[in-house]
Amino acid sequence: MDHFLTARLASRNLNIVVLCHNAFLFFTSRTRSISNTIHHKGGNFDVYSLINLCELCPEMALKLLKRLQLKNPDGSNATVDLLRNYGFSETQLCRLVKRQPSVLLSKKLKFLHSIGFSTTDLPKILIGNTSILGLSLTKTIIPRYKIIRSLVSNDKEAVSTLKHGLWFFNRRNGMDDSVSNIEVLRQLGVPQSSISLLVTNFPTVAFMKHLRFVTAVNKVKEMRFDPLKSNFLLAVQVLTKMNEVMWKSKLEIFEKWGWSRDMCLTAFKSHPHYIMASEKKITKVLSFLAKDMGLPLEDICPAIFNNNLEKTVIPRFAVVKILKSRGLVKSDLKLSSFVRISEKVFLERYVTRFQKIAPLLFKGT
Repeated sequence: MDHFLTARLASRNLNIVVLCHNAFLFFTSRTRSISNTIHHKGGNFDVYSLINLCELCPEMALKLLKRLQLKNPDGSNATVDLLRNYGFSETQLCRLVKRQPSVLLSKKLKFLHSIGFSTTDLPKILIGNTSILGLSLTKTIIPRYKIIRSLVSNDKEAVSTLKHGLWFFNRRNGMDDSVSNIEVLRQLGVPQSSISLLVTNFPTVAFMKHLRFVTAVNKVKEMRFDPLKSNFLLAVQVLTKMNEVMWKSKLEIFEKWGWSRDMCLTAFKSHPHYIMASEKKITKVLSFLAKDMGLPLEDICPAIFNNNLEKTVIPRFAVVKILKSRGLVKSDLKLSSFVRISEKVFLERYVTRFQKIAPLLFKGT
């Protein structure tokens, strides 16, 4: 038995000596040409090529090579092959290893792939969020993933949340706050579909400090929003970005144009995001609609403030004006009926169908 163990140890040490020798030869002959490294003969791309391309310091490179050999005696290149199977190109591998060399030793990619990250997602997300690779898989990543999974309906929604950014993985308090925040919503009867919408699309709100979140929720409750409707959480999302001074400032802008406080609040209930428009945009939109088009203030739908004035609103008004002058649409056509629809629907409803009736209708306009 002693002879057997001695032989095993000798063999293992010999592998390390050979590895170190190869590394020494590698570094003494390393080239600075990236193109020569990637496009070498036969198209092979091994761990030596990768470390050379990344231009790691010899000490770090040798340390990685040793650990890779000990961890994977069957071939350190298996790690590189695995990364390439997860969708990383040579260039992406180099960028990742430069930022987080320990990725060559990490099991975290396997976990992320197992929960639903595709080979397209992994390179794009991890290159921009390498800090996650420095976190413990068992003590941090998996427990925090389970927290996120408990907030949404399924694995797909959990992965969608993570795709918006992995910044909250580094904040233990943020994870705790998210649980408390969602519990507040559940106690109010907010449906899971709305909660999932908040967590997946607005994680900065779901994971924000609990006190700030509760303050926004209480304001929305005071405005008598219905917790069963999605606008409840859209209003919460808006108010978390606005302090009292900003809120009053926006109301004052609309009041200068003739909107009453009640009109502003009614508009906020139907379309919360309208209040986020800049003062410049509010002024331009109201100037065009009220002054140029002569629309009564009560006919101006709040959703229009989230449309592009020059690219959407003004061109559509021009088309509708022509149609009205020809008697092809009602003269009292509501603003929302042609501004809030998609470009495809607008073309089908107000352009294509009338071109068949009168081909020259829009010519020269």
